[in-house]
Amino acid sequence: MARLTLDEGGEVRRFKLSSGKLTFGSGEGATLKLSSEDVAERHGVIEMGPEGATLRMAKGVMPAKAAGAQVSGSYLMKDGQAVSIGGAKLTIEYDEGEGPAKPRSAASGTAASGGGSSARTRGRSGGGRVSSSRRQQSKGPAIPTGVVLAAVVLALVVVVYMLMSETNKGLEGENFDFNVEWNRYQRERQDDPVGARATLTQLAAEQLTPEQRRMVEQAEIVKDELMEGLDDSVRNTGINPWKDARLINYSESRWNPKGERPHARVFMKRAKWFVEEFPTHPDVDRVRRLMDRIGPVAELESAETLEDVRWEVWGLTAAEPKDFRGGFGAIDRFAASAAGPDATGAEQLRQELVTAEKEFYEEKLADAAVVYDRVTYPKKYDPSEAIDDMVRIIVCCQTEALRTDAVGRLLAISEFSPELLKGYKRKNPASQPYRYKRLIGEPEMRAFAEANGVE
Repeated sequence: MARLTLDEGGEVRRFKLSSGKLTFGSGEGATLKLSSEDVAERHGVIEMGPEGATLRMAKGVMPAKAAGAQVSGSYLMKDGQAVSIGGAKLTIEYDEGEGPAKPRSAASGTAASGGGSSARTRGRSGGGRVSSSRRQQSKGPAIPTGVVLAAVVLALVVVVYMLMSETNKGLEGENFDFNVEWNRYQRERQDDPVGARATLTQLAAEQLTPEQRRMVEQAEIVKDELMEGLDDSVRNTGINPWKDARLINYSESRWNPKGERPHARVFMKRAKWFVEEFPTHPDVDRVRRLMDRIGPVAELESAETLEDVRWEVWGLTAAEPKDFRGGFGAIDRFAASAAGPDATGAEQLRQELVTAEKEFYEEKLADAAVVYDRVTYPKKYDPSEAIDDMVRIIVCCQTEALRTDAVGRLLAISEFSPELLKGYKRKNPASQPYRYKRLIGEPEMRAFAEANGVE
């Protein structure tokens, strides 16, 4: 039985991998749940078969990386070789006799060849006449050439017929049946909307007939109109990492129940946004109970203090996804009516944020320079990461000069395509619903989108 190792954020988990399929992604429906950034809800599947474990990426997701090369389709995982998916690394170890066949060494080939030669020598030493007679008998009756040609033609006809009439097996393996998967998608639309979206994504990644492809594409076009419940569930699932870190964990570890008002105000503003934007989320009642407990300490009806604003800025920019635009907005709002020491403190806070924003910008440029330098860092080469670094600058930064520079660099990356921009439009993260809007708000980016039919 093969063993799969997941190394993510310093945490190592190990699993036994038997025959069958294991889905992985950031969604609740994934068998193997990943928390790394840019991992889709159903990013792909690992299928254990006779030849070993095959990694199959869903259509339109960020590619994996194996042996320095990107993997965007199907990949047979090799023994001991790490495959990177975002910040996660997957490694498989096969038992004896499992996995891809290893090529025979030259020494073993020579030995086999030598053994065959010795056997033939022994056969000849046993008597030339007997050996010759047996070789003649093994040939059997002669087959007319015309019959051979007819058989070959018949075989070709059979193969073509099978290719045309056989149910498409696609990337999901020999057991893939489009009708079965399509019917499952239709059922899940009512009973399991998150699973339905994942099934539709997986179907789009298959090798389909033209008619099947048309059905899937039509479903993708109308899904926003016909599947409002599905979109709602997907948004609820997508906000879970943010909700856990910025609300639940924050309320338990960052907020001091003895009366630190700035901490409480940060929580209350986040919680108010959450319950308004995600009213059908299953944890809404839990968050409301926390609001009832923490609200009196927050004193939201009273005027903001400089310390309140400082903690609000910290909450927006201390961890990713950073929002420097929101941070500068909070300072501007306070400074509009501040005077004396408060006005001085607000200006000092603004300068601190200017420095932090510039450091963030330079950090992302440095990261992109490494992953986009195939010559100096061939093992780290990953254009998708460089693209993501530029997108983060554009979405997070307030200073126009920094955003404009990042847009120019992004459009200069040859791997950045209209399809990727469509992906950003289609898959806005729940914690950053403004991401595509901010991207397309840059003049050069909007011109690129309009020229390529994205807008």
